[in-house]
Amino acid sequence: MSREYPTHPLPAVLVALVRDNRLLLVQRAKEDIPRKWGLPGGLIELGESPAQAAQRELFEETGVTARAGRLIDQFDVIEADDQGRIRLHYLALVVACAWIEGDPVAASDAAAAGWFDAAQIASLHSHPNLARLAGLVLGTSLVPKG
Repeated sequence: MSREYPTHPLPAVLVALVRDNRLLLVQRAKEDIPRKWGLPGGLIELGESPAQAAQRELFEETGVTARAGRLIDQFDVIEADDQGRIRLHYLALVVACAWIEGDPVAASDAAAAGWFDAAQIASLHSHPNLARLAGLVLGTSLVPKG
């Protein structure tokens, strides 16, 4: 099934990985410039649990290995076209993970990857839910830049 104009919501995972009070973020290579920063992640494949998908997507995008933990949040990403038809609909499941090994290197569909603290995240050009999610996992209140 196509990601655009799907017949039902597509399940996706986002990885919330904190190390040394910094959150791992990526820029998606497939976005128009300026690319927004967000949590690593992607679609859940047939037969995968959210935990398995989180670990796979994290490694594919950054080369980092982690152990998936609990689901900490979920939300919908819905975009309509000019005629009001649903062009995109993802059900995003945010999985907390614990770092095992690796330094982030942009791979797969990531243009850049790195660790960011709360002050750095507040100044990034980011996806709409990043400030809320970063605040949730870092224990701070962040105001998004855009």
